[in-house]
Amino acid sequence: MSAPELEPVSLVAIGKVLKPHGVRGELRVQILTDFPERFHETPEVHLVSPEGPVLSKTVEGVRFHSTWVLLKLAGIRDPENAGKFRGWLVSVPETELVELEPDEYWHFQLEGLEVRDESGAVLGRLEEVLQTPGHDLYSVRGPSGEVLIPAVAEFVLSVDLEAGLMVVRPPVLED
Repeated sequence: MSAPELEPVSLVAIGKVLKPHGVRGELRVQILTDFPERFHETPEVHLVSPEGPVLSKTVEGVRFHSTWVLLKLAGIRDPENAGKFRGWLVSVPETELVELEPDEYWHFQLEGLEVRDESGAVLGRLEEVLQTPGHDLYSVRGPSGEVLIPAVAEFVLSVDLEAGLMVVRPPVLED
């Protein structure tokens, strides 16, 4: 009996299946979360296909190996079956995300926000959060092209998720 298909409503990816691992049907998963320990605390995950179907699977085992996590999921017993999930996202409901500190946000919450400067002028929409060694950068695309805003308090003045708005002080580049 196969797992019931679910709708991909409010699911957040915490990993991506790279390939089968070993002979018992484990999945080698690229970690996409800042909290890899959460794999040990997650009794069920949702596998999201690039084509759309979503399958719910009980987690039977978790092992960390190098920079990946090896997942053993119910109903996946051999490498051939595991291979069918290559490229699928390992996801959890948004309601099960690790709780963040005040003024911390998940990337998916920020992407799509309207971005204005402190005078109220629209700079554009936050298209992508770029991760760099020092701090994240917010890629904002608008009428004047792309603007990169450092994700630090000096430049990000406020974030209002309910209003869909971020207010920033764009950095001034000197010659």
